[in-house]
Amino acid sequence: ERETHIFTVTITDLRTEDQGKYWCGVKRGLGQHDVYTEIILEIKPVSVVSRVTGEHLNITCHYNSDLKNKIKFFCKGSVPSLCETSAIKVSSETNSNGRFSLRDDESAGVFTVTITDLTLEDSGIYWCGAGETGLKNKWISVTDLNINNGKMQPFDIIFKNKICL
Repeated sequence: ERETHIFTVTITDLRTEDQGKYWCGVKRGLGQHDVYTEIILEIKPVSVVSRVTGEHLNITCHYNSDLKNKIKFFCKGSVPSLCETSAIKVSSETNSNGRFSLRDDESAGVFTVTITDLTLEDSGIYWCGAGETGLKNKWISVTDLNINNGKMQPFDIIFKNKICL
């Protein structure tokens, strides 16, 4: 868009091997320096987890030794920037926030987040991360949590009836 000075590049069918360094560039014209912006693309696998309301859930987040002394956190948001401002956030500093709690095992390089008494509203994208207050966070892993109320859907009832015939 010329008015906003923004251009978009889309990568379809994203794969692990696509991660790495990319450059966006704008050719300025004769006698002017071109403008380049470096972009580091990281690919994070998404774990899909399904549970029923009322259950408890443990999510483990494995991290490298360079993050051992950093603050660990777990938060909800479709993208990391939303996650940073999320109301649902628990960290190794606070250890618990309502039904969310976090336990860090530095010797094993893993922290575990427990969510008790799951509700339908708990469905969504959650991020495991580590960092220092006011500095750039390192995003470790992503979980797509799907909660249902445990009741059979109409399709399930029809399907089960057909099996019984």
